Amino acid sequence: MLRSGIFRLSLVKKLIVSFALIGVFLITALVYAIIGLGTMHRMVDDIARNDLSAATATITLRDAMLTLQRAAGRFQILKQPEFREIHRRQAETFQKTLTRLQQQSGGADLSSLISAFNVYSTLVERMFSGDVVSDLVMKRAAERVEKAIEVVRGEHKISLDNKLVAASEREERTATWAIALALSGVTLALLVATILVYSFSSSIGKLQKATHRIAAGDFDHDPHIPDGDEIGALSQDFMRMAVRLKELEQLSLDASPLTRLPGNIAIERSINRRLREKVSFAMCYLDLDNFKSYNDRYGYIKASEILKKTGEVIYESVKRLNDPDAFVGHIGGDDFVVIIDAKLAKAACQDIIARFDAMIPSYYSEEDRASGAIKGVDRYGVPRVFPLLSISIAALTCQPGNYATAAEIATAAASVKDRVKEASGSNYIIVREAGVSDI
Repeated sequence: MLRSGIFRLSLVKKLIVSFALIGVFLITALVYAIIGLGTMHRMVDDIARNDLSAATATITLRDAMLTLQRAAGRFQILKQPEFREIHRRQAETFQKTLTRLQQQSGGADLSSLISAFNVYSTLVERMFSGDVVSDLVMKRAAERVEKAIEVVRGEHKISLDNKLVAASEREERTATWAIALALSGVTLALLVATILVYSFSSSIGKLQKATHRIAAGDFDHDPHIPDGDEIGALSQDFMRMAVRLKELEQLSLDASPLTRLPGNIAIERSINRRLREKVSFAMCYLDLDNFKSYNDRYGYIKASEILKKTGEVIYESVKRLNDPDAFVGHIGGDDFVVIIDAKLAKAACQDIIARFDAMIPSYYSEEDRASGAIKGVDRYGVPRVFPLLSISIAALTCQPGNYATAAEIATAAASVKDRVKEASGSNYIIVREAGVSDI
């Protein structure tokens, strides 16, 4: 389903999809990495603010406790008040550090340490007041405080180690997922790109093969390229082009090699199209008079020149009337066809005759032009005098519904041609409806 959907996209959209896949996965990897770095930053900040500070505080407590012990011991021996003052200041430092440690511990249990220090402080105050306190009792009380400090220090060390392990695992997980997402995006994009490249190359190969087949004349070849993108559209254009080339080849084979005008197949196709479209048009049948006698006297080369020039005259006359749908064909020999808008039939006949009559004298010798005729024999072998070449045009106006096929029109036009050839010189007749005609 995905493959089918992708192939129905245009080339630009396919490229956008492939780049979008890369972008989505890379952005996801980047966002995940940023979130992971943020988490790690908070963990490191927590370690720096709390655990490292707590570790420093336990060291401060231990040092303060040693100072307290030395001050108490010296006061007990020397009884000097300055040692009591030193002890008092260090006790305040110990209390402040302990309070700070409580805040940094996040609710950790420091009750044993506080209790042990209170017991020690009570014994020292009794000593400072003059009571006798044995060294053993003082020493054990101090040891209990130191032991409590070590317990707190050990707990903080375990907490710090756990946090460092968690940070390391988070770092490894973030790096793994970020790399995995990035590689997944690149891999998926490469897969899509591979599919697209294969599709492009396969389609282009089919188009290349189709081009060779069409060039070889196989106009019915189908490259079997699915539509949906520009290559599919190009394939459809190729097939339409092949159909058109096939038609043009048929027209080319059907066309007269002398005049290059379309032949019978094209003439019939043009008439049938107008019959299907139910439009009015004039079918003009043109025939040269006395052409055989000219051919007998001047030879086929000069006669061929006449036919070629006549085709040019007819084509140019029709073209001057600016009918985009007009058609000029060469049936064969000295017979031509003009299919034109019925309203332009009269103008076409008149212009063709005028141009033809002006052109013909130049193809005769001075003697024949002067006499206005040539001597020859007719098709029955009887000697006769033939006038100069002229052209007869039989135009049949075809209204929708009057005729069913091109054959009917050709038959009707041939019968009209026999009527116009009865008159001498170049003439035309336009049959508009039964019994009505222009001559």
